Amino acid sequence: MINIVNVSFRYSPDKWVISDLNLKIAPLTWNIIAGPDGSGKTTLANLIKGILKPQFGNIIFSSANEMNRNEVAYIGGGYSTSVVGITVLDDICFGMENRCIPQSEMYKRVRNVLAWTGLEGFENRLTHTLSGGETQKLCLANVLAVGAKVLILDESFSMLDNSSRYETRLLIGDLKSALGLTVIEITNRSKDLDFADTITFLDYSKQAKVYDSPNKFLSSPVGKQWLIPQGGTQSLLNSFSSGNASEVIRVLHAVNIDLNQNGILI
Repeated sequence: MINIVNVSFRYSPDKWVISDLNLKIAPLTWNIIAGPDGSGKTTLANLIKGILKPQFGNIIFSSANEMNRNEVAYIGGGYSTSVVGITVLDDICFGMENRCIPQSEMYKRVRNVLAWTGLEGFENRLTHTLSGGETQKLCLANVLAVGAKVLILDESFSMLDNSSRYETRLLIGDLKSALGLTVIEITNRSKDLDFADTITFLDYSKQAKVYDSPNKFLSSPVGKQWLIPQGGTQSLLNSFSSGNASEVIRVLHAVNIDLNQNGILI
């Protein structure tokens, strides 16, 4: 459990970015944080990771094994800047060397993460020759090698095409189940909602509105308004993965969202 208790943060004395925020993030869940630009989404992610410290309040990590911030990984949209090794193997080993992990354990972990991320046979590939999707997999391999249990994905897929984006999200979903990961994703793309267990919406009031399913979020006044800048419901139907538009229509009707002939919210 990640328990955010009465957290407030500001960059300047006269402007609070987050004010008296309370939020609980359950383990083994996929949590999407959405909201308009400037609402504090990335700031919240940096506070959870420990890159920033709140001026007021606390962020408490608790689990059966007393998870700590060393088990929290932050992957941003400019992920290629975090690649430091000449080869894939060099890059994966770099973080483990900094943690003073014994060599015998390092090679065991390398074998595991290469298999988990589909990078087997890439050990000697030069990192600058990797595609965007392969580089994203390498970033995942890096954080899993050092024992990450929480993945913070801050617009992490923004530089991938739709196919690579969907493939990587499926991979993370599989790893979440297999390895017992908790995922916190910052995104404002409607097509990403189908992976979410919960959606936290931050607005300019500096408070969080939490919805325990995509259906409840989409049926709320906040969710309906959130869809409008993205092209309304038709954009949502067109963008959902794996041809699930008919299922989305069923869900929207189930929560009493009506569409006009062009598929736009009424």
